[in-house]
Amino acid sequence: MNVLPEWSSRSVRWGVLLGTCLAMSGLLTAEEDRPDAEAADAPRREYIRIARNERGLAVAMQTPVIRFAHSDRFPGRVVDLIGAVHLGERSYYEELNRRFADYDVLLYEAVIPEKALKRGLRPGQRRNGRFLSDDEAWTESKIGLATISTLQLAMKDVLGLEFQLSAIDYTPDHFVHADMTQEEMEASMNRRGESFSEMLAREMLRATISQQQKNPIAQNLDALLSLLAPDRKYRVRRIAAVEMVDASTGDVFAGADGTSTIITERNIRALEVLQRELKHPSSRVAGLFYGAGHFADMEQRLISDLGFQRVSEEWITAWHLRPPAETGGATDRKNADSR
Repeated sequence: MNVLPEWSSRSVRWGVLLGTCLAMSGLLTAEEDRPDAEAADAPRREYIRIARNERGLAVAMQTPVIRFAHSDRFPGRVVDLIGAVHLGERSYYEELNRRFADYDVLLYEAVIPEKALKRGLRPGQRRNGRFLSDDEAWTESKIGLATISTLQLAMKDVLGLEFQLSAIDYTPDHFVHADMTQEEMEASMNRRGESFSEMLAREMLRATISQQQKNPIAQNLDALLSLLAPDRKYRVRRIAAVEMVDASTGDVFAGADGTSTIITERNIRALEVLQRELKHPSSRVAGLFYGAGHFADMEQRLISDLGFQRVSEEWITAWHLRPPAETGGATDRKNADSR
């Protein structure tokens, strides 16, 4: 049996505990937080949205496909930002897989070890359940990513969803890795003085303060009742979806200067790969498949650095938020109350 060193196992357990607290505090504050925030904030771009029916009820959480074109630097080239969430319905990932076949080149995110990348491994392709040998050292960065994956897999069953890495087919030849390696990400975080534990603690503090400004007893009761209701899967999805929308700007990871390794540095690498691929004569239509939390910064860079213009957007349903019998027609109304 493969066993992590004692310090690593202990750190992972603490990471899972912190992450679970973060997830729960976020879920408990999400529904009550958003109405006040939306009323006060100026309109801004959406990179995950909640679609509503004619009665204003939340019926779906959706991710975008945003098209950019008309760049003087890359004439005749088209770039689509294709939003990703790491948990989704099977039909969502099937739709994405179908769309990916239409691109000349499809760039994807995946922080994987350098050895795995050199061996040509892609997401979902592992040996004995791991990318590398069992004696590799686990730094805090690796522990942080393991914690996120653990939480995602746990939420997968609660929400009745599929996991992205098992549902997306990363094997086509036109798929190109456009991300940092594990080692590069660790080095960047160390250089910046970043840590997953600090990010989790900061977000937990934000969520706690926000919760104290509302009615925590009512919020906790609402969450518990949601877990006991016959349609609990959809109720919990509606709570989680509001938090997903709130987190889609990527601000949760930003440091004092508004930048981070997780968003900023990885975006820089992705656009370096994109520029390289756009120079190929055959790469006229490129897709960039990345987490939606990267898109605020990524769109700004496409426009200011590469000279592209946003020309269109469309939306794909990642989660249905109500049973089919209750759905009705979705609209673009933005009422943050998800009930």
